[in-house]
Amino acid sequence: MGLAQTQQVLAQLYTNSELRQRFFANPQIVGAELGLSDEETQQLSQISAQQVNIFANSLKWKRLGEVRELLPRTARVLGKNFNDLFWRYAETHLPQGVKKHREDAIAFANFIQQQEIDPAWVKDLVRYEKMWLLAYESHRYLQVCWFHYPIDKLGTNQEIHRQLTLAIWWRLKERSPLHHIVLPNS
Repeated sequence: MGLAQTQQVLAQLYTNSELRQRFFANPQIVGAELGLSDEETQQLSQISAQQVNIFANSLKWKRLGEVRELLPRTARVLGKNFNDLFWRYAETHLPQGVKKHREDAIAFANFIQQQEIDPAWVKDLVRYEKMWLLAYESHRYLQVCWFHYPIDKLGTNQEIHRQLTLAIWWRLKERSPLHHIVLPNS
């Protein structure tokens, strides 16, 4: 196994807590599942499980911080539930690529939208912030979205009632500013 493959196995151990627990409980069997030789398995099993767990947790906290910055209103509204949902999400999703924090936030927003969450308007808020992330990186863009609640009031202290609201994002040329408008349906 080459250096790149070894790093890939380490990345799996750092990001997948179930795999990590199985590996340190029975390194020979899990090492073979991962394609490691006996010598490679022996070397990896010498690493302190406690240190690997500490490092793995620090990676998850860093991801959480990045995602929280990209979904600020959702994070504020959900409070502690935001963290709880993120820990569940992070067990099964591993961001990759150059813009992995943005992609991680979008994937996490998709995960939240699939959950049963109160109040009902939180899903509109999550979708609204996700649309910002999608719109911001595009060179040319036109997106029109209907929401069930007044998105400009979500997350404020105002009482929220259902009200169809239209949001439009557009960018006509590369490097031109992203425009946005919210139109409540009266």
